[in-house]
Amino acid sequence: MIKGNWHPKGSAAQLDALLSSDDLGRYVIEFEDGTIFNGEISQLKVSERLGNVRRKIYLEDGSLFSTLNNDAVDELFQKFQKVPSFIYYLETRWTWVATALFITILVGFSFFKWGIPWTSEKIAHALPYETNRFISKGSMTFLDKILFEESNLSKVRQDEISKHFYAKLAKLSVEDESEIVYKLHFRSWEMDGNSVPNALALPSGDIIVTDKFIELTKSFDEIDSVLLHEMGHVVHRHGLEMMIEGTFVTVAVMMISGDGSGVGDMGVGLGSALVSSSYSRGHESEADLYAFKKMLQAKINPVSFSHIMNRMTAFMGKDNNLSKASSDDEFLDYFASHPSTKKRVELANKYSECFKKGLTVCE
Repeated sequence: MIKGNWHPKGSAAQLDALLSSDDLGRYVIEFEDGTIFNGEISQLKVSERLGNVRRKIYLEDGSLFSTLNNDAVDELFQKFQKVPSFIYYLETRWTWVATALFITILVGFSFFKWGIPWTSEKIAHALPYETNRFISKGSMTFLDKILFEESNLSKVRQDEISKHFYAKLAKLSVEDESEIVYKLHFRSWEMDGNSVPNALALPSGDIIVTDKFIELTKSFDEIDSVLLHEMGHVVHRHGLEMMIEGTFVTVAVMMISGDGSGVGDMGVGLGSALVSSSYSRGHESEADLYAFKKMLQAKINPVSFSHIMNRMTAFMGKDNNLSKASSDDEFLDYFASHPSTKKRVELANKYSECFKKGLTVCE
């Protein structure tokens, strides 16, 4: 006999009961009040065995008999019907458990590594451009409050750079995103008593350049090369992709842990995301290519990009507080949206060779 509980159909009530069977394939359930219920074992439905979880046997009238005696249930029903035990079979074999764990980890890694970025890119480009303006709203205020200070560049110098930007560069992206309205902002960025050379772009088309970046440049071509790179981030909607990726990660963590409050507090707005992390390598490569192609169209030698990147890297490598964050270009990788690396400089030099040949397309 199997000791358990009987539950009427559609009710949470229960009665103590005993389940037994005979050699003819019939079962009998005897309740504590002496009532007897019987029928054919072949007509019963038995739940999957899963560890020591209470087993459920569904009767013909919709009522339910449950018990913790899983072994007795297997033995009783094995003679008359196939007991579903696939999950239990896997659960009791470590090779299958290890295989399932490996597959789970692999799927999870693939989801975060490739699935989220791919999906984020598709969503970012499917949304109307107005979404970029919406998520950028308030970001400049946030950045000015926690990071930037008022620019020390003269008004004459700011106007000179701005007029050059709007006249020569802003119109180049019209064919890519006609709705983009670019706006150039000049700011000073001080950290541990040192000026930070940088440029970054919000999805809305607002581009911020720091005083130290302008100071390190030696020509408009060098300024243009970096600004075109930032325009590449805007055109390809990398900022929006970052926000969507962050949302996916937050939701995934909430589903896994059941609590996403801590993750949600880590990043408040787009401004925080831009300060706390750099774009992915894929984003950087895409923005680089955009800049180099546009430089050929605008008759700007892409070697200018190499020059300013090398100069910024050399500045970061000086014996100051900034260089303590890294021994090479990791500081730029973390804080700047355009880290200087050997491969990227080599690509700029490749496009420079095409420029010297008078080409507007570099294969």
